[in-house]
Amino acid sequence: MRFGLDRLMDSALGEHINPRQIMAAGHSYGANTCLLACGATVQRSNATGLQQIQYRDPRIQAAVIISAPPFYGMGDIRQILAPVQVPTLHITSTGDEIVVPGYHSSPADRISVYEAIGGSRKALAVFKDGSHSMFTDRLNTGGIELNPKVKVATRQLALAFLDEVRGGTAQPMNQWARDHQSLLERFEKRS
Repeated sequence: MRFGLDRLMDSALGEHINPRQIMAAGHSYGANTCLLACGATVQRSNATGLQQIQYRDPRIQAAVIISAPPFYGMGDIRQILAPVQVPTLHITSTGDEIVVPGYHSSPADRISVYEAIGGSRKALAVFKDGSHSMFTDRLNTGGIELNPKVKVATRQLALAFLDEVRGGTAQPMNQWARDHQSLLERFEKRS
């Protein structure tokens, strides 16, 4: 991520990017990558014991975290995520279950990630039903009727969040929550 951002900022496009308003977004392990760039610190075993690994990129000023699994085997989730102090928006669903061979992560894990974030400025949107993959380009996961509604609502919420982080008002996010109440199991904002 750092390499890509370095290349982008050094390119002709870089002159059009405000380096103080760079925000990251990711889904699943991409969300974990964003959390690492925002300050999450993990521990890994090496020949001399435990090594703390930190990939914070100070250019990242906020993040949209979609369906982030916990950092299993990397230490206490609260210690891992306490250093994350930038504003974060967490998006998940009550059906956001990850099941792959040798790995299971329940929807409650997404809430644990949100709660463990150290920064006080964060928001959480939990859609009713759905699936882990409904936030991807797959069109039927999570339900043929629900999927497109959640995709549109997710895009709108992310844009409202990013606008607020850049200095806008809280009104668009609050209005979003009212407009999408029928899709939501839970919505909260902490400042």
